[in-house]
Amino acid sequence: MRILLVDDEPLLLKSFTRYLGGVCGHDVSCAGSGSEALARLETGESVDLIFCDLTMPDINGVEVHRAICEYHPRLRGRFVFLTGGATDEASRSYIQNSGALVLSKPVRQSSFDKILADVSGI
Repeated sequence: MRILLVDDEPLLLKSFTRYLGGVCGHDVSCAGSGSEALARLETGESVDLIFCDLTMPDINGVEVHRAICEYHPRLRGRFVFLTGGATDEASRSYIQNSGALVLSKPVRQSSFDKILADVSGI
């Protein structure tokens, strides 16, 4: 499975890549910002699953998700928000109504495993 990780924290990207790529054997690419992630998809990078941080300085996870839904609708059900829990009411409401999955940081390996199993079954 081809996974795109989107987070502005390089240490988290490294840790998640080590598990999802090294341990689980998936093909993982990383984007350090929402705009980088969207640019990669616009240039044709193919992905099967996106894990995206909610709070980022340029384009936040909600904005990334909205763009995914509009321009890459096949990925709508293959989008997972990563959050440290500090979200505003508008973001909480959007996520709740989006139908997207949410993983809270710190992410447990078993949580990644469940998401991967669920997406593989789609």
